[in-house]
Amino acid sequence: MLGVGETVGLERLILSGELPPGSRVPPERELAESLGVSRGSVREALRALASRGLVARRPGSGTVVLDPGATPRGDILASGLDATAELLQVMEVRACIEPSVTARAARRATPADIVQLHALLDAMRREPTRREFTDLDRTFHRAIAQYTRNPLLLRLLDRVYEIGEPGRRETSLSAARRRATIEEHQAILRAIEARDPEAARAASETHLDSVLHRIEEQRRRTEARGGGVEAGDGGVEAGGR
Repeated sequence: MLGVGETVGLERLILSGELPPGSRVPPERELAESLGVSRGSVREALRALASRGLVARRPGSGTVVLDPGATPRGDILASGLDATAELLQVMEVRACIEPSVTARAARRATPADIVQLHALLDAMRREPTRREFTDLDRTFHRAIAQYTRNPLLLRLLDRVYEIGEPGRRETSLSAARRRATIEEHQAILRAIEARDPEAARAASETHLDSVLHRIEEQRRRTEARGGGVEAGDGGVEAGGR
């Protein structure tokens, strides 16, 4: 199984600027030690990032970080959309795609996959930091896409999440939003665990619709004073997940 957690961790280093464009990615052994994972997991995560245009292997230089602005996300940012408007568009795209993805995952998820989803939800309940929570949120949704066993679907959603990253970085995260995210994720997990595709589809639709509604409501309330929208699935799912 691809190390989705490792991929998110490496991606965060790139998008936060800790690994700026043109810099060399640390050796696999060093990354494995810092992330507490195997070198094989790091290797797979680097392949996933390479497929999304975030890193590239160059002879004599090893793996280097590419400019995220050169990806499709950069094209959208250049269009002049503000981060919240972009986030709303990303959520609409996700609402069109993810319910069907979740239904497929309910048919194809293995017992080990179910265990992983439970572990992610348990981690979200342990009062992680805001950044840890949003990363877990995105990992939860990315894992569901992975369980379809369709790499193209996973790559498609990775692009969508990447486009929403700026909106994710600008969001805040309330305790109420955390609780709602966990409850909605639990409903999705129950349907997948029950091998019920239609219930999984419905739970995903309910979740994404509620996130979209909350972002729209929060934006209307805060637009006048320049505040941020709430994070969780909005922020992640935009990139989030």
